[in-house]
Amino acid sequence: MRLRDCVARTLWLVTASVLVCVTAVTWAMASQDTGRHTNGTVGTFHTLPPGSVLPSDDDCARRVDRNPWEPRPANAEANRRVPPGPLATRTWGGPQTDALQARVTGAFTGTTDEILQWASCKWGLDTDVARAQAEQESDWRQSTKGDGGVSLGLLQIKSTYWYGTAPWSALSTAYNADWTLGKWRACFEGLIVGEQGRGNLWGCVGYHYTGLWLDPLARKYIGWVKNYLGRKDWLQWPSPTGGQPPTGGRPSG
Repeated sequence: MRLRDCVARTLWLVTASVLVCVTAVTWAMASQDTGRHTNGTVGTFHTLPPGSVLPSDDDCARRVDRNPWEPRPANAEANRRVPPGPLATRTWGGPQTDALQARVTGAFTGTTDEILQWASCKWGLDTDVARAQAEQESDWRQSTKGDGGVSLGLLQIKSTYWYGTAPWSALSTAYNADWTLGKWRACFEGLIVGEQGRGNLWGCVGYHYTGLWLDPLARKYIGWVKNYLGRKDWLQWPSPTGGQPPTGGRPSG
């Protein structure tokens, strides 16, 4: 091989190797970024498509943006409680949902917002949607009891229908959020109401309220949650423990 050809071939191999390395590093960085917003909102995760690999409890615990901001200090005791182990509750929709339902642990402690971050990360739901739904359901107050005292906690799990969830749905904020967002994911994967639910974020939010698919009351509920999502009232809520509401900084992850 002539010297000129040898040099050219060597340069080509070096260039190709560099491109492969750059591509690999870029892919790795992108894969680590899965589940993060890119809009600069602190502690906010975006919705993961159906079929996505969901993060673990521990992974999401590491990715939560820790912040002493707590607009609902009365939640403190429930925010520290974790169920002693798996709870046997009514199935979300049959054998196909069992693997998802088995992921529910409530195994996290933190402020109310940190819990919403953790649960939304774990189940791949936009954190601001979870925050807005929690405002609609309970104004972020874990002690809330609705429907004559049978709907419990942050996201109002109906204990007389979803048997086995009480008393932990009232005792543990993390369990309440974990269980509710897990059921949303089962719907979003198309495992509860069929293919009509697959990938339909808002339809599955409405299903939480009525147990029916986009009936008039579910549509009304979706409108209420969207209204809170647009307003983001929590950004103005004071916190006696200090800290700042979840906005304006680096993305979580």
